[in-house]
Amino acid sequence: MDRVSMKEHAKERIEGKIFMLFAIIIIVTAATSAVSMILGPVAPLMSLVIGGPVTFAMEYIYLNVTTKSRMPLIEDCIIGFKGENFTRTFVGYLRYFVFTLLWSLLFVVPGIIKAISYSQMFFLMIEDEDLDPADAQRQSMAMMDGHKGEYFMLWLSFIPWILLCIVTLGIAYIWVGPYMGTTFAEYHVRLMKKSDKKKIVAEAKKMAKESQEDYAEERAEFDAAVADVKKSVKKASKVVKKKASKAVADAADSVEKTANEIKKEARKSAKKK
Repeated sequence: MDRVSMKEHAKERIEGKIFMLFAIIIIVTAATSAVSMILGPVAPLMSLVIGGPVTFAMEYIYLNVTTKSRMPLIEDCIIGFKGENFTRTFVGYLRYFVFTLLWSLLFVVPGIIKAISYSQMFFLMIEDEDLDPADAQRQSMAMMDGHKGEYFMLWLSFIPWILLCIVTLGIAYIWVGPYMGTTFAEYHVRLMKKSDKKKIVAEAKKMAKESQEDYAEERAEFDAAVADVKKSVKKASKVVKKKASKAVADAADSVEKTANEIKKEARKSAKKK
């Protein structure tokens, strides 16, 4: 997809909305920072709880800006916390975090690839209120198949802007933040138009079926291993009991022999006296 046209469209869409978008970013950042300061040591745990609703809200705002050119509202900040959205976004973010972390343990590159694969999750959940996080994750993977490279290149194209934010001590982020968010929302919109929705859903269902089959197979192997361990433990227990019984019997015989010898020595001593 054409990065230049996507960015131009994003610039057009955020025109006249920059300060409202930045105000929302400030509010969200201030709120999350305040929560972190109040909670202290448990702040990282809380970030997992609110990370989903916050991400959902920001992507909802940018998606509306790029598709409807709608002026964002302050109340849009809490849409991720409303009703069932909270549970869906919390589970979705937790899945995103855990799966990305596990892949990152193999090496950094697999983690980046998976993060890109899951990049469309929240956009899909915004567009379909009935879509559960697991299906959104699988559909995102199906959508990004063959597009991870171009998404990565789109992200890399913002590095000069990120450096500008650093040089200006964050001042440039007033414009760069909304610009980046709207561009990635525009990428999603164009990718959806380019993708075959039925094919994506079918591929996601196939992934789910394969996951269930793999789980069933792994569960059967696990159950078999547990059964083998139980048999081994039972067998070892019998052997231990047998050896223990023999050891006790031998010890009893030894004690009895020692006692008899002591008695004999005692009798001999008594006769001498």
